[in-house]
Amino acid sequence: MSDRSDRRSVVTSSIHSVQDLLFLLLADGLTFKDMPTQTTDGATLFFTDQGSGPSLVLTHGFPLDSRMWNAQAAELSNRYRVICPDLRGFGQSKSESPFTIESLADDLHALLTKIEAVPTVLAGLSMGGYVALAYARKYGNDLRGLILVDTKADADTGEGKANRDKMVAQVRESGSKAIADAMLPRLVAPDVPRTRPQLAKELRSMMESCPPKTIEHALLAMRDRPDQTASLGSVSVPTLIIVGDTDAITPPSVAQSMHDRIPASQLAIIRGAGHMTPMEQPAQVNQAIRQFMETVGGCFVSAPGNH
Repeated sequence: MSDRSDRRSVVTSSIHSVQDLLFLLLADGLTFKDMPTQTTDGATLFFTDQGSGPSLVLTHGFPLDSRMWNAQAAELSNRYRVICPDLRGFGQSKSESPFTIESLADDLHALLTKIEAVPTVLAGLSMGGYVALAYARKYGNDLRGLILVDTKADADTGEGKANRDKMVAQVRESGSKAIADAMLPRLVAPDVPRTRPQLAKELRSMMESCPPKTIEHALLAMRDRPDQTASLGSVSVPTLIIVGDTDAITPPSVAQSMHDRIPASQLAIIRGAGHMTPMEQPAQVNQAIRQFMETVGGCFVSAPGNH
């Protein structure tokens, strides 16, 4: 990657508003045509692309966007090519079309193929983990490693499906803020809203900026996703499973169950974190990912700086 395109990726990762975008475009002499996007299946997907070397793709959760990985992209791009996409409808990837978990995996594979980022190590948090597992099942030959962060392989239970339906009704009636109000207390360790208000504010901002229609589509996609437990035994690439020690949504017991089923897997339990480990405890998460990337380093066939 050229110095200019690498700088552009760093610049775009800090954009939070149209005003920010216009200012940064003018400051760097860029045009809207220069922005890092790719069109796939009718949607224009935004992504950041930093660093060089073996590729590492970080896939966000629901109802968030690529900014949740800022701390990982900033540090890990010193050694790796770190790509953080906004999935269809989320963040700056504007789309009103419905999707499934599998179609999000298709989008991701099309994007990574176009930007010559395969084979890759693919990470996903929560919903991003569902996408990563679907990707592994369908495009396993384009994977060098898998990182499953605060996620699970099980399908929704009957109660879980009913809760998704309630949230669909809630977002239709009251919008994204109502979803943020309901979700925030469960996303982080119990003391975070009180002791780390800036972190809570950043999470809320991402959730409230997610379009209600995208939230609805994502809820239906997660409700209807297939159970992927049976396919865990066939995951053939090195796998790292990360979970917060106080994760109330996908607790350590769920992570341990996946670890028991995936042959070449490691389990990292992050101290002092709930469901949002990359944001709550970035140093611990970065260390776990860095150590994992070193263990799978021999799997990479591409030379650093070849993109």
